[in-house]
Amino acid sequence: MDLELLKFVLSVINLVAVVWLALSGRNRVTKDALDAKLSGFGDRLTAIERDQRHAPTHDDLKRIHSRLDEALTGLSSVNGKLEGTNKTLDLIHEHLLNRD
Repeated sequence: MDLELLKFVLSVINLVAVVWLALSGRNRVTKDALDAKLSGFGDRLTAIERDQRHAPTHDDLKRIHSRLDEALTGLSSVNGKLEGTNKTLDLIHEHLLNRD
């Protein structure tokens, strides 16, 4: 009976060792995959920080907005003048067509 008990204990120890090795191997693979992903995020974060240094500041954007407002005001003025010119040309054209 001692031999049967020893075989049982050894099989239980063997089973526990196999389960432990499987879990620790899976944990290592998961950790390696996580480390690889985190490394990729670190590289991406470094690139974002580097690019952010060259991005326009709030004051830069305010100046751009101000210049766009000036350009749109000028464009609106030119548009109004072109509409007036178009109306004048229409009147001249109408006069020339209706002349007897």
